[in-house]
Amino acid sequence: MIVAQGMEAGGHRGTFDPAAAERTDVGLFALLPHLVDRLDVPVVAAGGIADGRGVAAALALGASAVQVGTALLRSPEAAIDAGWSAALAGLAPERTVPTRAYSGRLGRAAATDYVAAWAAPDAPPAAHYPVQRALVGRWRRGDATVDRVNHWAGQSAALATTDPAGEIVTRMWAEARALLA
Repeated sequence: MIVAQGMEAGGHRGTFDPAAAERTDVGLFALLPHLVDRLDVPVVAAGGIADGRGVAAALALGASAVQVGTALLRSPEAAIDAGWSAALAGLAPERTVPTRAYSGRLGRAAATDYVAAWAAPDAPPAAHYPVQRALVGRWRRGDATVDRVNHWAGQSAALATTDPAGEIVTRMWAEARALLA
């Protein structure tokens, strides 16, 4: 199988060439038909899927399955930091940004003050992975301006709820089935 990760996905960008990650900004719903029409293996859709509408759309575009991440972040099972969870509530899609600030590898995160500082025109470039990750770890021990955790978030973060993960998945599948019927 192939996992097709759209640029909407939170966390690190899955790419074979980390240096080219910024140049491979393709949305999931453009990427899916491109891959499904050319491959003879199942394609799993990932990135920006956080409710039944996203599941149904991915399946309608030929995905064999979906993978969700941000949709489950606020669930009790994820046990993320309370501040991170609160930041996701109502987070507009454009308030998630690609950044290398946390680790040196490109990932999508909530636009915290720390992430915004690294995006400023006069900011130095982030160090390469894993050097940036180690530096951030050292800064976190003594600097209150550094996010205490990586605030990874996909563009559909506002759809994440604090319901248990099992309820979220069950609801997503029920919504998708109704739409696909």
